[in-house]
Amino acid sequence: MVLLTFFLVACEKDEPTETIPPGKLSLRSPAAGAFIEDGDTTASGLATALNDVQVNGVEAEVDGGKFTAEVPLERGVNVVEATGVDGTGHKLFERNGVLAGNYTQAEGPVEDALSLRVNQSGLDRIGEIAVGAFDVQTINDMLPALNPIYTYDTGLATWISADVQSITFDNPSLDFEPRDGALGLTVTIPNLYVDLYAYGEVVYIDYDSDASMWASSAVLTADLYVDASNGKLAIDMGTVTVDLKDFGYDTSLIPGDFESYLFVDTIRGKIEEMLATQITDTVPPLLDETLNGLDPSYSTELMGLPVDMSFSFASADVDDRGLALTLDLAVDVPQSGKHSAPGYFTAPLGTPDVDEHADLAGAVSDNLLNRMLYEAWQGGLLDMTLSTDDGSLTPLMLAPLKATEGTIKVNAKLPPVVVERDGQLQAQLGELMVDIETPGGALGDHLLASVNAFVDLTVTVKGGELTLELGTPELVLMVRESSMGADDEEMTNLVEQVLPLDLLFALLGDFSFPLPALYGIELDEGSATRDASGVYTGLEISLK
Repeated sequence: MVLLTFFLVACEKDEPTETIPPGKLSLRSPAAGAFIEDGDTTASGLATALNDVQVNGVEAEVDGGKFTAEVPLERGVNVVEATGVDGTGHKLFERNGVLAGNYTQAEGPVEDALSLRVNQSGLDRIGEIAVGAFDVQTINDMLPALNPIYTYDTGLATWISADVQSITFDNPSLDFEPRDGALGLTVTIPNLYVDLYAYGEVVYIDYDSDASMWASSAVLTADLYVDASNGKLAIDMGTVTVDLKDFGYDTSLIPGDFESYLFVDTIRGKIEEMLATQITDTVPPLLDETLNGLDPSYSTELMGLPVDMSFSFASADVDDRGLALTLDLAVDVPQSGKHSAPGYFTAPLGTPDVDEHADLAGAVSDNLLNRMLYEAWQGGLLDMTLSTDDGSLTPLMLAPLKATEGTIKVNAKLPPVVVERDGQLQAQLGELMVDIETPGGALGDHLLASVNAFVDLTVTVKGGELTLELGTPELVLMVRESSMGADDEEMTNLVEQVLPLDLLFALLGDFSFPLPALYGIELDEGSATRDASGVYTGLEISLK
């Protein structure tokens, strides 16, 4: 009995125990930081000793240690996540951030980057400014060069001349009436009164006397044509028509009433010509200066990077609601040479739905914003080094890693982009590489992680600038390398704690640019909403 028991125990000890092979997972395609097209794409990689292999929730086909799955990608930054479960029930995962969409070489301007409308109420404000240049003093200053305004000589020791001594009128008004193809201009000058001084000789007898002309109003009309040429706006004016309402005159003291008709008719024509000249010389240049002042080109610094933005007018059209303008944009930022890309992130542009009632309205294309973000990325905007040595990194930031000194290096494999998600403009940042060195740290001395970030943007109009305000970011992290001896999930939580989000996302929070302002008119309140097209942000601005 004892011998049998010993035999059975011996047999139990010799029986081999079952070992579970370690699972391995590697997502090879699409690669982290890839630029690809949106739509369905094939994800592939290696899976060893894993069950339930999925990519973004889609069950993968596994054959000979390789897996594939067809997954849809939206325009913008996508996180492609492959997962699998090993024999112990432990879940393995790998995440690669990619940018999906279309790309355009960053050469030349962004076409149709900004659409603007000056509607009827905005034209009314321009009229209020423009009419200020049409005043009594300006017209009276013209008189010495015009006098004598009339001279007539019969050749029989009889001649007559007349000077305009002064012209007075009440406050004029200037109105624009937009219609297809042209801006109808009407200038109304109330209570026009002209003082004349007549002098001459009638059959060897000298004489001089006063005379006058008046009208209840002088109404001047003309068509203005606005066109875009060589990046600027050109203003042309058609023929000016002058109508003197309730015209009257007093020439009773002028001898020889046989001259009255010719005298009055001639001087009336001269007065009309003078008024027309004043309108022609004043309104087109002032309108040209006002409208070309809508160009928001400027130079500034963005986180220490010099940025030059140059707009040019691509088209100008007048319809029955107002003036519609389209501008192209060129951006210049010194390049760091650290990044390569097939181009900047673009979307096909349709015709934006620009408000036709606000004083000044516009639509900013996502392509404009993405070009600016791309140029800033190429200039090294998101490349930084923070260190406890120079004080740019505080030891408190490294506390979760149980370290008191170290360095955090940051660079972005993908440019930040803006896209629409559920009717909301969203900023996205893909494969932001965070390399953390903590020499002497209790958990280890090196960690490399990638971060994909998604944050909703609120577009506001403040102080004459278009500003992108950030919401709370959503982060998707992946530990790429670690000497800190923790699993992916634990290290992911640590990185999220140590990452200096306030510094990284302040970069986009500072992103703003001036809005175009009408010459002599301040911007007042404004609002911004997403356009129905999904690729424009509409602006409605009132003018002071």
